[in-house]
Amino acid sequence: MGFDLSQYATVEERLALFWAANPDGRIHTEIVAGDYVTWICFKAEIYRNASDPHPVATGYAFEERTERGVNQTSWIENAETSSLGRAAANWTLQAGKRPSREEMQKVDRMGGAPAPTGDGPSDAQIKLLRSLKYQGDPRALTKREASAEIDRLKTEHPF
Repeated sequence: MGFDLSQYATVEERLALFWAANPDGRIHTEIVAGDYVTWICFKAEIYRNASDPHPVATGYAFEERTERGVNQTSWIENAETSSLGRAAANWTLQAGKRPSREEMQKVDRMGGAPAPTGDGPSDAQIKLLRSLKYQGDPRALTKREASAEIDRLKTEHPF
């Protein structure tokens, strides 16, 4: 693997940021294309308020069923999760790097590598650390340290 997955936020982390900032928000997902046997495409929409008529962001994701690995049984779920992560990234919840950890796992499965970027924590990691009441300056952490602190704090203060 040519990259460190710990440097990428999970969709779960992005969704935690969304719900912390938008407790009255709404998320909608739907299948927009696919044959339901070998491939699927999901669309996710994110709304700041449940009553908003238009989403603040959308995201799409495509997955194929595979003969082995996680997409042998969970390709539909992976597509839905990825569409949520892309919608969050298309708004303001990028968590530093645009792709989610799940998307980068897909890159790894497909044998690719992303372009390198900086080492500091992402804006989304900083926001999440603050919402989890991190004691200290989160900007002094590396991305990896920020991810570890987020994991630790989430066990102490689950959403």
